[in-house]
Amino acid sequence: MSFNKEDLLVNIKRQAKRLSKLLTIPLGQAQEALAICLYGCDSYSDLLVKIKAESFDNPLIALSALSPNSEIFLVKILASHLDSIIGNFEKKFPGSNINEEMVVSLFGLSFSEFKLKIST
Repeated sequence: MSFNKEDLLVNIKRQAKRLSKLLTIPLGQAQEALAICLYGCDSYSDLLVKIKAESFDNPLIALSALSPNSEIFLVKILASHLDSIIGNFEKKFPGSNINEEMVVSLFGLSFSEFKLKIST
């Protein structure tokens, strides 16, 4: 796990690409959706500014460091916000049927791996 700004930006780009494929939407729309629905930011540019400024006043911004090799506390942050994240995506993409497994996949985690980590 790294909180290096460049690593976080790379993670955000990967997450947006995964979301774009998952919902079959343009990358730009996926970037905006990720920033608003997952990270609670006003826009993708707002998310980038917060990461570059290392502004982690919003605990969801820490999820930009979440990857398969992350510390358990990041997985637990995701788990504790999962319902609200799904709700945010449902508001933005009604009928998309986005679920826990889909959200978890944005971070490159398998759902079984995620469940195992949050149970410890």
